[in-house]
Amino acid sequence: MTFPRPTVDLRRPPAEFDRLVEWFESASYRLVLLEEYPLEEIRRWVEVVVTAVGLHGRLEDPLLAALRPRTSDDATLVRILAADHVWFRTSVEQLEWFFSIVEHEDHGGHRQALGQYGRVFAESLRRHRTDERELVRRLAAETGPDRTAAVAGNRK
Repeated sequence: MTFPRPTVDLRRPPAEFDRLVEWFESASYRLVLLEEYPLEEIRRWVEVVVTAVGLHGRLEDPLLAALRPRTSDDATLVRILAADHVWFRTSVEQLEWFFSIVEHEDHGGHRQALGQYGRVFAESLRRHRTDERELVRRLAAETGPDRTAAVAGNRK
């Protein structure tokens, strides 16, 4: 039985962060399946993800730091989210490292390794965004939506 596999255009990344995470994961999956993307498109794909993840952290860290959670569960979630942003810097470096291997010696096994790492990284980004939305939901329930409107990626 054959299942259709949607194509992913590396030249058209979505602007919205959650959709970009989906695009990143889909393209990673396609790399694992040995999609024959031109090396230059893969380079651009990595650059887009690196830039978006860095921007996400730079925008959200000050907002997280300004929060004064009322419960210990909320405080724990804020600490986890801030720690994720720090860990994502290492994840970005690792993504770039995997790409450097593909760039140096472009063959299927290296592309698959890059794709597998991308899938793992995308999953951690998805979990992170789920946690951010949960924090917004909790804080909005406690204090009203005005306090949390800009928190947790509600920007494009």
